[in-house]
Amino acid sequence: MQSNGFEATARQLIVGLPLFMGAIEYILRVALKQPGRDEFFPISLVASSVSLNIALAVLPGEMRNGLRASRKRIGQAIVIANMGIFASLIGVLLWIYLLVASFSGEVRAILPMHPLRDALGYYVFSIGLNESKAWVAKC
Repeated sequence: MQSNGFEATARQLIVGLPLFMGAIEYILRVALKQPGRDEFFPISLVASSVSLNIALAVLPGEMRNGLRASRKRIGQAIVIANMGIFASLIGVLLWIYLLVASFSGEVRAILPMHPLRDALGYYVFSIGLNESKAWVAKC
């Protein structure tokens, strides 16, 4: 895949995505009288991080065409892209767990986790990967 130059704007917009998704999910949970009203934010945080990690698989245009890109930079970009894909897969598993655990106490008992802490750690890791991709593309 090749990016078309709007990745800086996309990187900025994706940071606010968890707030939007969390608000929608909270409204739906309250409207449908579902349990786990307080666990809406970690699920949205993980879902937006997954989308952020999927975006890492797009290589910058100059690296794709081989213009002004050293082998080292191309190698770094490929490693970051692969890490983004792997992080996306892990994020989908974390998202499924958080979603199911928010509806069932039995699932939380099987695999106890701290939803907000784990989701926030995953989100910070995703932002770090995204910023490292931007740094590699600039150099």
